[in-house]
Amino acid sequence: MNWGVKIFITLLLFVIIAVSTGIYMVSNDHDSLIEEDYYEKGLEYDSTYNHKTNVKELNLEPQLVVDSGYMVIQFQETGSNGLLALRRESDSSQDLELPFSTKSNVFRLPIADLSDGRWNIRIDWKSHKGVPLLFEKSIYIR
Repeated sequence: MNWGVKIFITLLLFVIIAVSTGIYMVSNDHDSLIEEDYYEKGLEYDSTYNHKTNVKELNLEPQLVVDSGYMVIQFQETGSNGLLALRRESDSSQDLELPFSTKSNVFRLPIADLSDGRWNIRIDWKSHKGVPLLFEKSIYIR
């Protein structure tokens, strides 16, 4: 075998690997975005930041405790209602969005059906004065 054949085989092998890599990437086309509408959410980040700041300025940060099969959220005000989002970074099919309403300042969520691991919690609600509030925290469920 002379050097011309060796160059041809090397180039042929390179092209085969490049084409098969391209086919593999196109056939497994699933984006791993956390949010599908990330661009719109990026444009709205100023209001999100203001809602987070309202929680700190008004001293209304809720307390989260995971205890015996329940996640207990204790609000600073009574009668809170809003939206609770639980996001799982490793598997978006387990994400949950739950509207909530409490008469007291405590909300109990059963978590026995949730998988163990890290969960991102997002609580979006309004104060009694109508001020929009947003609280985010990561928790580990065991």
